[in-house]
Amino acid sequence: MLTAVIRAPGQPQALAATFAVLIPAVADGFFGHAVVVDPVGSPQIERLADATGASYLRAASGEGWNLGAQQARGDNLLLLDAGDVPQPNWVQVLERHLLLHPLTPAILPATGVAAALRERAGISFGGRRLRAGLLAPKAMVLAGRLGRAPVLLPVRRERAV
Repeated sequence: MLTAVIRAPGQPQALAATFAVLIPAVADGFFGHAVVVDPVGSPQIERLADATGASYLRAASGEGWNLGAQQARGDNLLLLDAGDVPQPNWVQVLERHLLLHPLTPAILPATGVAAALRERAGISFGGRRLRAGLLAPKAMVLAGRLGRAPVLLPVRRERAV
């Protein structure tokens, strides 16, 4: 089962955009659970998480991925920031990656030249750290570092709002 861990620092519109893409994947059985991590403690974020059936946590920014992973029900996690919107066919790409390479972390790269360059540099120089867009086994996220640098997936994620 796959769990989405979403950092949502007080941006309900951005979180709603991310949920708009995730909810169909839940209906199809691809996602089993979502955890929303809110460093601000926004009542709107908490209500939105509750309305969608996601777990809600209030946690400082630095511990968000780890605490979200602790609450996750799935063995694999997709780490997102509120406002991340994967492009079409992302579910098929993630399913294929999990079938063929279940222990290899992967990333849905960000769109845009500047974001893509930052992401590639981050993977080259700090490739084992956790970041938005990452698909990884829960154990790696709980450890706080990846066992190896993630591979780039052929579908991207855009930023909404």
